[in-house]
Amino acid sequence: MLALRYTPSLPRFLATRLGAPSGGTGAGALALEDVRPPLPPGADWLAVRPRLAGICGSDQALLGGEASLYLGSLTSGPFVPGHEVVGEVAAGERRGERVVVEPALGCAARGLEPDCPECAEGLSALCRHTIDGAVSAGLQTGYCRDAGGGWSEGLVAHESQLHTVPDALADEDAVLVEPLACALHAVAVADPQPGETVVVIGAGTIGLLTVAALRERAPQTTVLCVAKHSAQKAAARRLGADHVCPPERLHGEGARLTNARRLVGHGGREMLLGGFDRVLDCVGSGASIEAAVTATRPRGRVVLVGMPGEVKVDLSVAWLRELELRGAYGPEADFPGAIALAQRLSPGRLIDRGWPLRSYRRALEEAPRAARAGRVKTVFDLTPGA
Repeated sequence: MLALRYTPSLPRFLATRLGAPSGGTGAGALALEDVRPPLPPGADWLAVRPRLAGICGSDQALLGGEASLYLGSLTSGPFVPGHEVVGEVAAGERRGERVVVEPALGCAARGLEPDCPECAEGLSALCRHTIDGAVSAGLQTGYCRDAGGGWSEGLVAHESQLHTVPDALADEDAVLVEPLACALHAVAVADPQPGETVVVIGAGTIGLLTVAALRERAPQTTVLCVAKHSAQKAAARRLGADHVCPPERLHGEGARLTNARRLVGHGGREMLLGGFDRVLDCVGSGASIEAAVTATRPRGRVVLVGMPGEVKVDLSVAWLRELELRGAYGPEADFPGAIALAQRLSPGRLIDRGWPLRSYRRALEEAPRAARAGRVKTVFDLTPGA
């Protein structure tokens, strides 16, 4: 079968970070290869043929040399990327059934008993045993050598990872169930209360879906979305943002919406006296984290939704304001809710286009451009005849 395999390489990673030619695609060697399909590690694993597989911001960070080196020990290479997947069960009694893959490889998938404390609470994304058990190391599908990933013609998944796709849900909507589930979890971590004012920084896939999740789970909040491009602003309004603004207007809008006082200090650095109750940073850059902490009221909550790598950020205001800084990674029993919401939301309209695996270089080049145009998700199309 055809698969895009990524071979981690520290020299290439460092070369990519320094802007030098890396000798391969990005921070490691990504190559289209003809490989043997992965074998199910046990009777409770199923073969899945992907139909659509998304290109996630974390995938782009990996290829661009921006991912954290700490995460390297939680993968096993070479691996096939791709954790946003809608596909078909390829064999057995469920053959032909359309499914979405919940990517976390927790204790159940690894054949470990008893569950670790996190898995016992349904937090398989936070599993303590991601380097143990029946499969090789890997936080999730798409970073594990044995499980495979969506950027291929075949992967294997534990039965606990598979969720049936309703007939009424198109593939284009189903492939966004995974990031939508993550957005619902991020809103749960933020825990906005009725009447509060919340800001979402970033209007890529996860940012826009977080706006939609806020509208679903916290309808009595006021939501501001920070978006760079006009098409992203329009999409944010369509998905439920009450207000939108560009990054440079965040503190000005924050002062207006929350009756805070905007201060401009040395070097043009802005902060609010007062500010937003909750801020969900869906970018994960040093600038976005700094913007988040300087726009949040004392003892407010900042949630890191977008994956931060190695960033430089001034956190003095977080210390000064006694802010609560939380991460939001993966879903927490959110897939059923995400499937139901996707049927009402039709998130597939955020997809730019589908690319065949053989055009992967073009797909990876075009993905950032499409995002600027408001078509924030680029996918690989593995359906027959694509």
